Amino acid sequence: MSRADAYADARSWVQSNGGRVCPHLAYSNSSLVATEDIAAESLLLSIPLGCCVTQRDVLASTVGRQALRSAESAPASSTAAADVGLAFFLAADAFDETSFFAPYYSLLPLLGGTGEEDDPRALLPRSWPAAELASLLTGSAATLVAAEAARRSVVADYDAVTGGRRRCSPREDQGREAVQSVCWPSLARYSWASAIVTSRAFSLATAPTCGGEAAAAVEALVPLADLLNHARRRETSYHLARLPAETTTETAPKAAAAAPAAAA
Repeated sequence: MSRADAYADARSWVQSNGGRVCPHLAYSNSSLVATEDIAAESLLLSIPLGCCVTQRDVLASTVGRQALRSAESAPASSTAAADVGLAFFLAADAFDETSFFAPYYSLLPLLGGTGEEDDPRALLPRSWPAAELASLLTGSAATLVAAEAARRSVVADYDAVTGGRRRCSPREDQGREAVQSVCWPSLARYSWASAIVTSRAFSLATAPTCGGEAAAAVEALVPLADLLNHARRRETSYHLARLPAETTTETAPKAAAAAPAAAA
């Protein structure tokens, strides 16, 4: 399936679950772009929270729940326990074709890459082969040191959580056809999932409660919205909105996007 077809399926899935997608958006090179001018503050996406991968899903999963508890009790780590738990859940659930989130997962860069797009880990120096890392970062000592430290951190997090659990090492080139069953995710799958969480997760702030309690953050993978520019100095804004019978994540451009300029 092409990424354009995967986007069409994911868009239909979001809409069938009560979400809204601006008709003037199209998929292009791992991003959503505007196909015509879009006025500032226009609603681009409204994604039901039920379509987002959150700690609720982590806790409902045997792998996610065990990983989160182990991460919370593990020695101090540079990675938040919630992110580790989310990555372990993703490492298991993304390879289950019966998952509710399968339409979203089909849009994620595949483990090992495809002819259409690179493996997401290629965007993270921590995952480059040692020789390539040294070659490409020659003269950038600080970046090289940081990449090597990040790589060790991923392995340390995996080992700290995995402990004596049985590891699963399916052929990674089997891609989505590999059956996850009850196997504990392999290090390769965890590294891939960790890269997805690192590069795509949102921290959604909820509104203060009527009782005056402070706003809380919801860590989430948000389908389609992660294809918009939500990095620093982003061109889109997003927030968690509570509507009459649903909770959604909404995104809007901060400034008008002139077609065919990207809205992401």
